[in-house]
Amino acid sequence: MRKNLVVILLASVFLSCGCTKNKTQPITGFSQENTTQTSTTEENQSVHYTIPKTVQSYYNGIDFSTSNASLQKDLGALTIQKHSHYLTYNDLWHVLKATDLTVAANEVYLLYGEKGLLKGKQAYTRGKNQNGGRQNQWNREHTYARSLGTPKLEQSSSGANEDAHHIRPADVQWNAQRGNKKFAQGSGSAGDVKDGWYPGDEWKGDVARMMLYMYLRYPTQCLPSNVAVGEINNKDQHMINLLLQWNAEDPVSSLEIQRNEYLSKPDVQGNRNPFIDNPHLATLLWGGPEAENRW
Repeated sequence: MRKNLVVILLASVFLSCGCTKNKTQPITGFSQENTTQTSTTEENQSVHYTIPKTVQSYYNGIDFSTSNASLQKDLGALTIQKHSHYLTYNDLWHVLKATDLTVAANEVYLLYGEKGLLKGKQAYTRGKNQNGGRQNQWNREHTYARSLGTPKLEQSSSGANEDAHHIRPADVQWNAQRGNKKFAQGSGSAGDVKDGWYPGDEWKGDVARMMLYMYLRYPTQCLPSNVAVGEINNKDQHMINLLLQWNAEDPVSSLEIQRNEYLSKPDVQGNRNPFIDNPHLATLLWGGPEAENRW
């Protein structure tokens, strides 16, 4: 499902006025003070990146015109370096009530939920304080299933188990039904499919960008090939092309932007998801369908 997009540039705006899950239009018209770089795709086509002032200092020192292997390494190192504050598992309750807050500011969006449904395990939103482990509550969904990490996320001290960039509010029962099923191709609403779990048309881009982030941040522990099924990428044996497809098909939402801005605060986590800032980075690194260039 495609939605109209709302452009929001400043983190303070998100927290003061809330957000909708609606998708945002590509950001254009940056000032002359923004930094422009030119990159080359695998088809030898020039791609121009105009880095917004709002994230210019964060990406300072990254050369987006370098080879895809070097760029992947550099972005990964930056994502690790900027991860300056490590949340506890209990901290996540408080954080998710801010990152996934609705416009009304009294509910959170539920990953895998279906728009328009107000009740049941497939509800789209739920009261922000209705969290816990019982029916009709929401809990903390690890989109990169903990048991699929190498090692398992809860069995390491890397921080992956508490990394809020991939942890979302989800209905307790719906979360349990997903379990540790791998992400697989489907259509329509979220649910079980032949090869695993389809996150839903509404959420597949969110899931893809979270999986790409986890690969950058935890490059040996959180391989895309461990958590998604489909064709293997011809440039990277650990990448699954389905994630690149979802990244291109489902544009960045204002909810993703809200989450990214909040989590980038030094006292929360400090780092950003580069694929929310610009989904085209995935195209630059691994090819596949042309994703939206937000720079």
